[in-house]
Amino acid sequence: MASETKDKSAEPFQTQYTLSPMVVTPAAVGLLMRELEDLENSLLQLKVREAGKHIALPAISRSMKELTDHNKLNLLHPGDRHALKGFLEEVKASAPQMHISFSTEPTEVFLAELTAWLRREINPRVLFSIGLQPAIGAGCMLRTTNKYFDMSLRQTFVSKRQLLLEQIVPAAPAPAPAPDPAPPAPAAVEAPHP
Repeated sequence: MASETKDKSAEPFQTQYTLSPMVVTPAAVGLLMRELEDLENSLLQLKVREAGKHIALPAISRSMKELTDHNKLNLLHPGDRHALKGFLEEVKASAPQMHISFSTEPTEVFLAELTAWLRREINPRVLFSIGLQPAIGAGCMLRTTNKYFDMSLRQTFVSKRQLLLEQIVPAAPAPAPAPDPAPPAPAAVEAPHP
């Protein structure tokens, strides 16, 4: 009978978990780890509390709720908490990271779409931090640990400078072709005198 009821906390965490689109930055992973630790401490206090003493559980953030719903985890089960903690530690230690700079603060909808695309095309655990550089105009600049991509409007103008100058300042007009030489005029003939 004891073999049928396994203790989930003894199992190693499962690496097939995925990050929800709301978890974008390394700082967000750190906040989730701290929130999970606070929840663990509160549940431990609840276990050893004196009879009649009320212990309030910490509120769960929207990011944590989405992450647990996304991975079908129940934070009241010690095995699920253990697995989530292991997953977050693994993500923090080994997830690829990028830094993206924009000229203005990106919207939440844009960040969610960008995150979904990066996780689908690059790596399902990619994290990135957002920076602001108003001088880039439009577009973005992307930096990884070993690559740098400048996809800004400013860089486009620099790389297409000659074309831009040709379009703005028209080339000097070509000299007009020389007119065809006219046939020589007939020689004037003196009229006879009477």
